[in-house]
Amino acid sequence: MEPVDLDDRVRSQESVFKRAEAALREAEARQAYAQTQARRYEQLFAVRSTSEEIVTTKRQELQIADAALSAAREDIARARSDREGLVAQRSNLRLIAPVDGVVAVRDADPGTTIVAGQAVVEVIDPKSLWINVRFDQISASGLAGGLPAHIVLRSRGGQTLKGRVLRVEPKADAVTEETLAKVTFDNKPEPLPPVGELAEVTVDLPALPAAPLIPNAAVQREGDKVGVWQIVDGDLHFSPVKLGTSDLNGYVQVREGLKNGDQIVTYSEKALTARSRIHVVDHIPGVSR
Repeated sequence: MEPVDLDDRVRSQESVFKRAEAALREAEARQAYAQTQARRYEQLFAVRSTSEEIVTTKRQELQIADAALSAAREDIARARSDREGLVAQRSNLRLIAPVDGVVAVRDADPGTTIVAGQAVVEVIDPKSLWINVRFDQISASGLAGGLPAHIVLRSRGGQTLKGRVLRVEPKADAVTEETLAKVTFDNKPEPLPPVGELAEVTVDLPALPAAPLIPNAAVQREGDKVGVWQIVDGDLHFSPVKLGTSDLNGYVQVREGLKNGDQIVTYSEKALTARSRIHVVDHIPGVSR
């Protein structure tokens, strides 16, 4: 950045520093001379070769020289600090990127006046790209760093890229009720996707304990109870269940209410009651499954 008058101020401060050094040398010489004179007259006074008044004067001159030396040292310390501050400020005019990257945004043009803290350029490190992912807090149980992920970029539909969860942010979004996480690529895609592109991310959660699975379509509601219609000895019986985690294939885990081998109704053309008559078929005509 343009230093304006900063170089002139640095040169002026260097001159002040040199004058302070000269004043310090002069003060040291005066203090050494006053110390010698005071010691000499102390010895003369001891043998009664001079008056007490002269000795007192020499002592006072030594005190004045000591004070002048202390002031000179303070002046040179202040001049040095001012000079170092200007030099440091001068070095701040050179913008140095902390990493090798690509300039994505330039917020200031040549000739623009900027203030402290204002962004000038935005640099992106291609090695540190990640995807900001939002997960519904209800389905984010078990989400943790290190889990494998599958990434589908919007510009590369149909191509699935492997990645992993870098970290789960400690602060969630209280407005949208979402958990925030960052997902990285296992291998950097070539060419790099543009920053800000949307992506679909699927995370493989840790395996859950074995439990019965039922299709989501089999879950019904009777009053305030959630359950399934179970076939018991050829008759219908509504069994309340406690559901767990669901997957992307349309199945939901049953924690309580069913056991392996129980028969349930997965689909019916009409709403069922305990008195409904049912007919079990292998498949529904016109449906592929």
